[in-house]
Amino acid sequence: MQDEHMNDGRTGDGEARIGSAERDAAVAALRTHLEAGRLTAEEYEDRSVAASRARTWGEITPLFADLPDPRPGPVAAELARTTRSGTGAFPVLSDAVKERIMAVTPLAALVLFFVTRTWLWFLAIPIAGALLYGSDRRRRRR
Repeated sequence: MQDEHMNDGRTGDGEARIGSAERDAAVAALRTHLEAGRLTAEEYEDRSVAASRARTWGEITPLFADLPDPRPGPVAAELARTTRSGTGAFPVLSDAVKERIMAVTPLAALVLFFVTRTWLWFLAIPIAGALLYGSDRRRRRR
């Protein structure tokens, strides 16, 4: 008797399986990174073996987490989605938290200006922006 998830080609966690062509594309992308000097021969070997044994894209995605394009199939989209807010000095903060901090910073600078009578507190506004968002000019516009 087969499990229900075996009938639709999905693994136990509901993720669709990949085939030989997808695994070969991942290994080819890793080879490109090896040739570009982004991976050592040992790293390439470890990652290519893992890619050749992968059953889903979820098993391939971590192999490219620290590499730029080229990335095979949906790996680039998945990594962009999961690391979208990963810029600035505080990459683990969500966009919502960063926006709240930026909203409060001018108010805090104004209060501190009146308390201390020095205008230098207003420099906290661009400093906070630089620390939270870094120099990523391609940041999403809302």
